[in-house]
Amino acid sequence: MAGRLAGKVAVITGTGRGMARQVALRFVREGASVVGCDIDAEAAQETLEIVRAAGGRMESLHPLDLFDEKEAHRLLEFAAEQFGGVDIVDNNAMQLRLGPVEDMSLADWQLTIDNTLTVPFLVSKHAIPHLRARGGGSIIFMGSAVAAPIGAGYAGNLPLLPAYAVAKAGVLRLTVALANELAPWKIRVNAISPGCVATPNGLSFYGQEGSEPRRVVESALLIPEMTAPEDIADAMVFLASPEASFVTGHNLAVDGGYVASGAAGPQRPEDVAAYAPIMAELAVVDHWPTTGVRPA
Repeated sequence: MAGRLAGKVAVITGTGRGMARQVALRFVREGASVVGCDIDAEAAQETLEIVRAAGGRMESLHPLDLFDEKEAHRLLEFAAEQFGGVDIVDNNAMQLRLGPVEDMSLADWQLTIDNTLTVPFLVSKHAIPHLRARGGGSIIFMGSAVAAPIGAGYAGNLPLLPAYAVAKAGVLRLTVALANELAPWKIRVNAISPGCVATPNGLSFYGQEGSEPRRVVESALLIPEMTAPEDIADAMVFLASPEASFVTGHNLAVDGGYVASGAAGPQRPEDVAAYAPIMAELAVVDHWPTTGVRPA
């Protein structure tokens, strides 16, 4: 049985580690040929060897600085030369600096915006001619729960992330803008917004299993555990595959219900039980607004 991405060529950025490495492995298992890249040459080479050892077709450019527009262009040209074209672009590469606004230098702010928002813009820009030449394709951006709509329990209220939250909000707006711009050429554009992912970087930020920071984070999830990188890769396969042929301009949250709960976590049975008498009383009191409908 052919894989869900059989015959497709995918460009994946930031393949040196974490989610992008898992996406590369998952894509080749589904039949895609993959071109990766990373500014960290040693990590990128390690991923290349892992994917090839698993039987996958993969090439890689490393080290590669995607903030250099000429290098972003070279990546897409390289992919087309190696495998005959480009069908899928998965924008994973990013770099960020943490810290409160008051203490953040302009250089750190700019580095985060450049590498989290401008880099995927450049890669996608130079992918468009290749995708158009194939009669369509898929661009996938990496959003984040911290770019969720602002409100009570807003995920972006996590400390030390202002520059990152701003950049990821920009990524989601870019997703919608490009979905509209590229629709005439059958190029679909979507985003995936993870929450707390158990990558090496994620574990260093949120803490190891059993730690207090980890407990606090997981208590805010409807599914109270950190997301596995493999879960992100599964979502990537869906959006890249023909199964999502009618999906564009969409932001798919793969966050364990973090945003849906308002970062408050699941309802506790004891809380529901406490509300039951109040709701029972309201159901029989004749003070509901006049809408023509009242509870049974």
